[in-house]
Amino acid sequence: MTIWRREILRVGLLAAAVKPLTASAQPMTDNKSGVPEAQDVWMDEGGSRHRMVFDTTTVAGLGIGLNFARNFYEANLDGYGVAAKNLGAVIIVRHISTPFGFDDAIWAKYGDVITERVKLYDPRDKAAPRVNLLNTPIKDESLPNGGVLIRDLAKLGTRFAVCGMASTRIAEMVAKKTGGKADEIMAELKSNLVANAVMVPAGIVALNRAQEHGYTFSYCG
Repeated sequence: MTIWRREILRVGLLAAAVKPLTASAQPMTDNKSGVPEAQDVWMDEGGSRHRMVFDTTTVAGLGIGLNFARNFYEANLDGYGVAAKNLGAVIIVRHISTPFGFDDAIWAKYGDVITERVKLYDPRDKAAPRVNLLNTPIKDESLPNGGVLIRDLAKLGTRFAVCGMASTRIAEMVAKKTGGKADEIMAELKSNLVANAVMVPAGIVALNRAQEHGYTFSYCG
């Protein structure tokens, strides 16, 4: 085989080898992050040195998420000297954990109906709660939060993403039980969120957006 033919063959083989690598790498560049949405700007507020999102769908899962978030702050401070103000933490409350994104005013008014969904009773009198039990200082081992309160984490900078779709279902359930209007009840829910909370279109969408905004994902149950 002549020298020029060997050279052509060598170049052709190199081109064939390089082309698939270039093609396979391109989508990774395109999908590096999602396109930012205007209503998600709240995710970029607060600390950005390290970011974690805790996804909760059950009452027990929210209790775990509250404890994990507390540990996230404490370990970063004790082990790395990173203060809470430099950290980003979001706890998503969706599905069954959603009602704990509402403050005491909602529980006082609709506690009986909400309890049918969450199945968590006030350990002090075994009745339907009139307060948000995960936001009230109650020392009782039967509660899943182990004494870690929503409001205490909010003071550290934790944001809470409350599922709008689940809230809509709750509003409809309350309306059916009380004879009220679902849209009016939904307005009440939106105006009575716990501290540092935002109602998002859907908790599952907030989970997606948080990861696009650089949050590490922790599923809590």
